[in-house]
Amino acid sequence: MLFKKTHTDKELADKNYQQLGRQVVELYDELKPNRAALYRTNFLKGVVSGLGGIVGATLGIAALLWLLSLFGQVPIVGHFVDTVRHTLQSRPK
Repeated sequence: MLFKKTHTDKELADKNYQQLGRQVVELYDELKPNRAALYRTNFLKGVVSGLGGIVGATLGIAALLWLLSLFGQVPIVGHFVDTVRHTLQSRPK
């Protein structure tokens, strides 16, 4: 056979696997997450996500109210828009 594995090929393969294993362990040790940094990152990600939701909801409601103000003279929707406008203007500040 042309490609018959010899004992030296097996030893070479074992040596390569051992070297690969050591490199994987070294890479894991270098990239192993620091718990404090992981908690801090997740906390900041949550805060930013919450603020983004608040800003997005505020802009969405503002756009909806602006759109509704355009329909103030429409017969069926106009009464609803006037009610919403009156409610928003009469709320305590």
